[in-house]
Amino acid sequence: MKSVNEVSKLSGVSRRTLQYYDEIGLLPPSAVKKSGYRQYDDESLRRLWSILFYKELGIPLDDIRLLLENPKEMEKEIMRQHKQILLEKQSGLQKMILSVDRILNDDFDISMLRDFDKNRIETMKKTYANEIRALMESNFFLPVVKSGIFPSGVSSVKNAANIMNLDFGKLIALSGEVIQKFCEAMQDGPDSLAAKEAVASYKEFINSWIPCDDKAFRKIGQAYLRYKEDLDKKTPGLAEFVYEAILHVYQ
Repeated sequence: MKSVNEVSKLSGVSRRTLQYYDEIGLLPPSAVKKSGYRQYDDESLRRLWSILFYKELGIPLDDIRLLLENPKEMEKEIMRQHKQILLEKQSGLQKMILSVDRILNDDFDISMLRDFDKNRIETMKKTYANEIRALMESNFFLPVVKSGIFPSGVSSVKNAANIMNLDFGKLIALSGEVIQKFCEAMQDGPDSLAAKEAVASYKEFINSWIPCDDKAFRKIGQAYLRYKEDLDKKTPGLAEFVYEAILHVYQ
């Protein structure tokens, strides 16, 4: 366990910032002493590393909190993508160091101007930022994470490796299709054919990366009512509609 002062010295994050992270539910301490001092275990420090990593990428705190609420396997996939940006930057720095050595030796050719071309990195950053934004805006899937169908996290599920083999862009596209089907079915009612098709697509989507039997799926449906307030901010009435549609098919 590390104290607030120790964590602050290790990370460079001020005590006030650590307190703020606790206040907004981003980084609660592992324990609080009778004196009121916060303490952090290895899991909390790992979470702090993720927070600082995402901040370094320019992701807002609200989005970081939602990212960390996703299964760890999905978080790892996001990190893998951003690792490519870091590797691209590393490669660019190595090329620039070689160019500096050449300049120091009075050696220059026009190809060295490419050292300053950041278009590839910016394109990668925009692509990944858009994918994360799509995931964050699909707060729609928060009840899945919070429903309790993940026994101690996705990593403990036998075929959790499935998610690691999915193309993240494809995952985002499929999730968008599910949301769109539910939104379009709202005008026809939770017992409509469109609603049944949306429910079927949703269950198929979840089963593509984690086992989900009928009982677990009903549990997900019930979770939509618990998170109704958050979900209705984007699409009023959607949370209750999803619950009723799932209940209609899986009573």
